[in-house]
Amino acid sequence: MTVATRLVVIYATRSKILRRKIILDDESQLDLHQPGPGESLLFLPLSAPFDDASCRAAIAAATGVEPLAGRCCIIDAGGNVVGVCNADPELDSHPAGQLIAHDVAGPGDRYEGGVFKREHAIADSGTRKGSRLTHLPLDNLAAFEASFLAPAGRYEIGDTRCQKDAASAPP
Repeated sequence: MTVATRLVVIYATRSKILRRKIILDDESQLDLHQPGPGESLLFLPLSAPFDDASCRAAIAAATGVEPLAGRCCIIDAGGNVVGVCNADPELDSHPAGQLIAHDVAGPGDRYEGGVFKREHAIADSGTRKGSRLTHLPLDNLAAFEASFLAPAGRYEIGDTRCQKDAASAPP
């Protein structure tokens, strides 16, 4: 029979990222669930909501700092985003590559010079044909004169329309 009365919330001490939530069967189990290096404990009553958003709000109330989301991109040696996970880059590592925090980037994007970029087709606004493919920063997509941006997924890499137009397009 569970006689738990508290929820243990473990969060990263520096970033405040939510790491784990544990409902103890009884207080004697607390010794089994201690925070690791770089982590801190917070106790909440089980009567309070314990979804992730509520736990993040409790961390913010206890520390005075809004916790980061904890969403990270896994970047391979070539600068490609190969996956996403919940982690703290200061405390965690991933065998597939480097962890970089970002709320939007995902597989297929690139990480170059400290900036996440997504591949877009730049198409002529008159013909609506893809003229070239480019990677643009996710945080600040530039407006192009006499052009429009379309996600590269709308054009296949090697699409004959893109290749034909790219050959005649200025560099």
